[in-house]
Amino acid sequence: MFVKDWMKKDVVVVNKNDTILDALHLMREHGFRRLPVLDGEKLVGIITEKDIKDFSPSKASTLDIYELHNALAKYEVKDAMTTDVITVRPEDPIEKAAIILRDKRFGGLPVVNDKGKLVGLITAVDVFDVFVEAMGIREKGVRINILVEDKPGAIAELAKIVKQFSLNIISLATFYIKEKPGLRDLVLRINGDEKNIELCVEEIKKAGFDVTSVLKMGDINGVQLYN
Repeated sequence: MFVKDWMKKDVVVVNKNDTILDALHLMREHGFRRLPVLDGEKLVGIITEKDIKDFSPSKASTLDIYELHNALAKYEVKDAMTTDVITVRPEDPIEKAAIILRDKRFGGLPVVNDKGKLVGLITAVDVFDVFVEAMGIREKGVRINILVEDKPGAIAELAKIVKQFSLNIISLATFYIKEKPGLRDLVLRINGDEKNIELCVEEIKKAGFDVTSVLKMGDINGVQLYN
């Protein structure tokens, strides 16, 4: 999966020569905290609520609300914007965007092509959508948690068991466990005949795997214990 597959292409932007007041109105209208700043089609900066707040006192600290409103209408976005913008490319893997959004605590990242043209925006919500899709969370089925040793062969053995009972693997993911070095928490989502699922779970246990939980994913609004 790549950024281009999940980014929003219809992006609300401002021009560097627009007034700061225009940018503020756009943020409030759309419920955004930041806006990409363009010079033509090229990304030249980003302006945030914080940029505007930091700019206002330094330029108009003695003004009342009405005067401040007029002052922001006189200054341009380029006077307050941040020019050192972190971006991603459409061809970047979605993981790169996720790491930046998480580590920098950003709500979104501008997406630019090789010529510096803004072509989209990838947000934290978009990354959540990727997680939901990859994990098959909206699919009905059964979620099985298994503790496995961090060594080759475990996943292949599990897949063989699932195939034996003619079941479908919706998703499979593994997670490191900080408190248990050498082990991984494997989350397996499957669907198919209910009786075969029960037999499959029992077979997984007989094969020596440590099954820690089995949950029936009824609908997306609730989780039911699968007996």
